[in-house]
Amino acid sequence: MARKRVVAYVRVSSSSKAQIHSYEFQEQYWRGKFDGDPNNELVHIYADRGISGCSVYKRPEFMKMLQDARAGQFDVIHTKSVSRFARNTVELLEAVRELRDMGVEVIFEKEQISTMQPTSELFLTIAATIAENDLEVDSKRQKWSIQHRFENGWYSIGSSMYGFRMAANNTVVIVPEQAEVVRWIYDMYISGCGCLAIAKTLNEAGIPNGKGNPWRPNNILRLISNEKYMGDVMMGKSVRIDGAKCDNLDGRYGERYYIENAHDGIVSKEIFYRAQAIRQERANPKLVKQEHPSYPFTGMIVCGCCGSTYRHKVNNSGKKWSNDIWVCARQERQGRNQCDSTRIKDTILQEKFIEAYNEFVTHRPQGDTIDAIQMVIRQLQQEEEKLAGLLMRKLISDKAFRAEQQSIKARIREQQEHIRQLQRNNIRESDYTTITDFDEAKLKLFVEQIIMTQNHVTFRFFNGVEITKEYTNGQPGNKPGWNKKDV
Repeated sequence: MARKRVVAYVRVSSSSKAQIHSYEFQEQYWRGKFDGDPNNELVHIYADRGISGCSVYKRPEFMKMLQDARAGQFDVIHTKSVSRFARNTVELLEAVRELRDMGVEVIFEKEQISTMQPTSELFLTIAATIAENDLEVDSKRQKWSIQHRFENGWYSIGSSMYGFRMAANNTVVIVPEQAEVVRWIYDMYISGCGCLAIAKTLNEAGIPNGKGNPWRPNNILRLISNEKYMGDVMMGKSVRIDGAKCDNLDGRYGERYYIENAHDGIVSKEIFYRAQAIRQERANPKLVKQEHPSYPFTGMIVCGCCGSTYRHKVNNSGKKWSNDIWVCARQERQGRNQCDSTRIKDTILQEKFIEAYNEFVTHRPQGDTIDAIQMVIRQLQQEEEKLAGLLMRKLISDKAFRAEQQSIKARIREQQEHIRQLQRNNIRESDYTTITDFDEAKLKLFVEQIIMTQNHVTFRFFNGVEITKEYTNGQPGNKPGWNKKDV
């Protein structure tokens, strides 16, 4: 009988020395396990290092393993435990089902589960649910840690922060010779030099970066953008989940905290903010000193008939009856035979926004706050736990359990995305106020897109709610839409 082609999958959650030793130990273990085995041949070890188990799709070696499986390069996958393989129940089941359909067996040593066993999905679901709960506990622990450190005024700038060092008493100390370089960098940037030119100047002067290496443009950009150089600190930019570093830029893993005047700065706040203004101007050159004024609705309006964007124009410019209007770009370029959508006056569009926004605020669900949504998530999690209990008592079938669990998890993900939207938009309860006049800030804060169809304008708000308003352009005797004679 031919020997089975075996691979092992290893995941270590960080690149620390301890985790490196862990990987080396696991590699030795798998090679020793199959050394001299007459029935199995170890052909490869796939290892993801310093990567969280949150999602399989963010693990390059895991994805390569799936790709190699589809190419028929091995027969069996060995892994230490379910938590090393995947912590997301849905993704775990999707992966093992695909592998099983290809004839590839997955063996989880700790749980003693083989995916070729008839009851494997039941036990895998239970084990993965436990692993997911452990991941959630890790996340909560990280959130508490950030909050606790903030409340006690403790923070760290890290060991590679150019211009600073941490003293023994956990205070931030300026490194004088590096501070002079930092000020030079800001001066060059404000004077008009780009990041590439600044890096070249420093390298030609023989000045290394904090790690003793040549400067690169991204080093300069990070230095220019870091609030610590003016003495402030943003805490919670990243956290460690399952041992791996995860960006917390959108606040998904917990709140971020801003501390003003946390330590002595190297540059003044005025210099820092001047640099940020220049950085934004360079990133968005179209927004710099426009000859023509910008319009609040620019880039937000989509034609519901052909999918093109709407553009602003002045109809009958220079005449006493001229109007600011919005028109489908395709119609403007190719004529009404290509798109027969209606035009809309800017003033009418503002009026309809006020109506739609006030309706949105007045009739929004009372539970549309982060605290209320988190309560819903906890209730859904409790439903999932009850469901697992029913399964363990064999009161529901495995198929029914999986279907209902997937439905619950989809609802949880939906609520979590809603929270992330609220956090990204930085919407507070006090922002939900009605208006009588057009408010550009409210428009930008709450509206994601505006869809134009025949005689109707639909405002799609950040949480998915859509409110449609009928309109005319206010011309006496006009039918809804735009009088062609005036165009």
